[in-house]
Amino acid sequence: MRIAFCLVLLLASGGALAAEPAAGSYHYRIRHALFGDIGAHQVTVRHEDGRLVVEHQAHLRVELLGITAHERRSQYREVWQGDRLVAFDGLTVDNGERFEIMARAEGDHLVVEGAAGRSLAPAATVPSQPSLALGTPRSRFFDIKTGELLEASVRPAGREWLKLGDQSVAADKYEVRGELEQTVWYDATGLFAQWRLWRQGAAITLTRE
Repeated sequence: MRIAFCLVLLLASGGALAAEPAAGSYHYRIRHALFGDIGAHQVTVRHEDGRLVVEHQAHLRVELLGITAHERRSQYREVWQGDRLVAFDGLTVDNGERFEIMARAEGDHLVVEGAAGRSLAPAATVPSQPSLALGTPRSRFFDIKTGELLEASVRPAGREWLKLGDQSVAADKYEVRGELEQTVWYDATGLFAQWRLWRQGAAITLTRE
């Protein structure tokens, strides 16, 4: 199951970069269109020496007739210098199988190493897990499970109101098409508020609580 997407964008509808999110922990519910709630995702944001550190931890499980059909645990750490990703470390345990990945900024490239091998990507390449709206739209991504390089186009799709916990929040919506087929919503701070992808024709949605 590819639950993998990150998008780093200019909030084109407003014409200015979003503010950086405040340090803290943010919790998301993972919901499958057919199986209901299947897990939880947590994002932790820290500011360290002029850099932004974003950490993800997630656990999802799909059960059929009381039997676990799919289980995934994952953890990722992103380090941003301005709008550039300078470091990424990730571990995904998918049905017991481990996938480790590392990416580092080197000169005008990003070096990505994972199950898909070692790749020399453009400096603007970003992980496929949604996170922050810090820069301009990207067209190159790497899969956070395997390190595979991906291409996609990003289209702003207006502003929508989302129900997050007991609050209604205005969020800028973006559609991603190509080797990534996903939709993401960002709040005014630039942190993703909701993310939707599709697996075998069924929507999987992460919504902040």
